[in-house]
Amino acid sequence: MENNLNDYSRQNRPRDIAIWVLAILLLLSIGFIIYQNINYKIDNSSLTIDANDLERSREILKQELRILRSDYEDMKKVAKEQDSTINDRDIAIFEKQKQIQSILNKQNINEDELQKARKLILSLQTDIADYKQQIAKLTYENKKLNAENLALNTSKDSIRKEKDKTENVLQKTKDAYIDHQEKVNATLSLSNYKIKGINVRRGGKEIETTRAKRIDKVRVSFDIDENESASGEKTLYIAVHKPDGSLGIFDGAQNGNLVLRNNNEIKFSDKIQINYTQGEAQTVSFDWIDYDFPKGKYDIDVYENGFKIGQSTIELR
Repeated sequence: MENNLNDYSRQNRPRDIAIWVLAILLLLSIGFIIYQNINYKIDNSSLTIDANDLERSREILKQELRILRSDYEDMKKVAKEQDSTINDRDIAIFEKQKQIQSILNKQNINEDELQKARKLILSLQTDIADYKQQIAKLTYENKKLNAENLALNTSKDSIRKEKDKTENVLQKTKDAYIDHQEKVNATLSLSNYKIKGINVRRGGKEIETTRAKRIDKVRVSFDIDENESASGEKTLYIAVHKPDGSLGIFDGAQNGNLVLRNNNEIKFSDKIQINYTQGEAQTVSFDWIDYDFPKGKYDIDVYENGFKIGQSTIELR
């Protein structure tokens, strides 16, 4: 019996081994199939994840580009006055935006292209930051220039007003000087100034005398010299100072006060009116009558146009 079992065992051993081998191979096959299936799912999942990442990256980059564009457009509005360097930078920024947009609009974008778009966006960010700085600098310089121009214009206005004021003062001074010169030139001058004491005898005969007791009147005469600047009615003011320094007031005289051109005020004994003909010499003579001519020196001054134009002296004994 035991021998039979041994014989049976020896006869069936190869078959058992084969069964085990087949079983192992089957298990390995099943395991390989499962492994392949798992790997396939993993690969599939990985591929899906990569595709999603690319799409998300694309959208993120697009959003960054939109933000940069908006920022850039806002800065362009600030830059109302641009110079050539700003215009050149505008062109460069615009071209870079087009390049980025072209990459991001591709249907089947890959990682390399996304990387390129990222680098271009970073470069664009730098360009726009520089653009902002340049705009800020230009804005500051423009405000500074406007302030300087305003100060300059204010200064120019002030200088112009001061200049106009000075010119006006100078013109008035000139006009006043011309007017003064004309008036000065029109001032009469005297020559042959004479003063005589007159004694009137019976029958009206007049005899010249220097004896105070015999004098009935004082005759003043002088020549008005030729003057091309003067003409028309002229007023001559006569001041007679007696030996005691008092002002002589004569019968029928028009005495009063006179302010000269140097602002000094004097008293005059009489005034006479003459009608002067331009450019001609003219003789003037008039008498003063007083009840009493004391002995001493008499000073007789003549004024016209605010100036003293004549002075003479007579001494009575």
